[in-house]
Amino acid sequence: MATGASTTVYPLADPDLLIVGGGPAGAATAIAAAQLGLSVVLIERQAEPREKPGEALHPGMEPLLNELGLDSDDLDAVTGARFEGVWSAWGTAARFEPFGSDDKGPWHGFQVRRAAFEELLLARAKAAGADVRRGAAAGSPRMSNGRVIGAGDLRAAWTIDASGPARWLGRRLDLGVVARSPVLLARYGYVTGRCPDRDEAPLIEGGSEGWTWIARIDRDLYQWVRLDFDGRVRARDWRPAPLQGLAESRPTQGAEVAWRRAVRAAGPGWLMVGDAAASLDPASSHGILKAVMSGVMAAQTASAVLRQGAPETAAMDAYHRWLAGWFDADAERLGAAYRALGARGFD
Repeated sequence: MATGASTTVYPLADPDLLIVGGGPAGAATAIAAAQLGLSVVLIERQAEPREKPGEALHPGMEPLLNELGLDSDDLDAVTGARFEGVWSAWGTAARFEPFGSDDKGPWHGFQVRRAAFEELLLARAKAAGADVRRGAAAGSPRMSNGRVIGAGDLRAAWTIDASGPARWLGRRLDLGVVARSPVLLARYGYVTGRCPDRDEAPLIEGGSEGWTWIARIDRDLYQWVRLDFDGRVRARDWRPAPLQGLAESRPTQGAEVAWRRAVRAAGPGWLMVGDAAASLDPASSHGILKAVMSGVMAAQTASAVLRQGAPETAAMDAYHRWLAGWFDADAERLGAAYRALGARGFD
């Protein structure tokens, strides 16, 4: 029960948290909340994890995942490649940019098999005590006196929107967004074969028209991503020159990746995490890290109110300021990098 100038009386709630979405943000929220002693139901629309882009993990993910109960053996089981850094040709000649090092040696990023990684996170959520329900639709938010009290036939003290770009709660409550870029479309694909130049480290290459990313993500399997600043749609069979001649592994696809964040990432009875709250295009390089960190912060926010008596409004405001500040700083940094290439619309 919240304390402060006024007292909030929660409806009878089982569970403490209802999480809509089972990607990295939702799974991290479930794990962290269960570790804090909260009861959790997680609803995921897809019955099984699907392959999707977003395989690159920053080295900073490893200690965070360790805190969530995943050890080195767990991560090794879903990792296709590890690298000490990235080759960058951002309007300049290519140069190697290492992640860093400490007294134990160089830091290594991960290229994970995304479906297996999400399966691992959901399995950890179950092991931590979360009730994970796959192949289930959340339905519409349940409301009481302007407060979200669950979804469908489930009541909860807090409802977490972890639905990614679908923005399940944001759309249903008609919550606005802050746009920080033009409309952006990223094209991506997967090829099999050999590209020895990319076996040691990924490459990101940027110019006045846009940028291209190439990385090995598993044995003889490479991913590419292309974003054109002018929104052009390239030919169906287009791929980066270094990958010409390799066999297509999965059909080329596209994703809308405009920069935006929710006007509010928290409200009475609800919190947004991951891409449901804020998203940049893949060049920001920290998408999954942000998803997991926002999930952990959301769990801590809910726990502070439910278990420690923190004032609800102050907790919601603190969470929103943290998330919005992080997004705004990253949007400014990435916008400056794009402006340096001559791109327009990223002021």
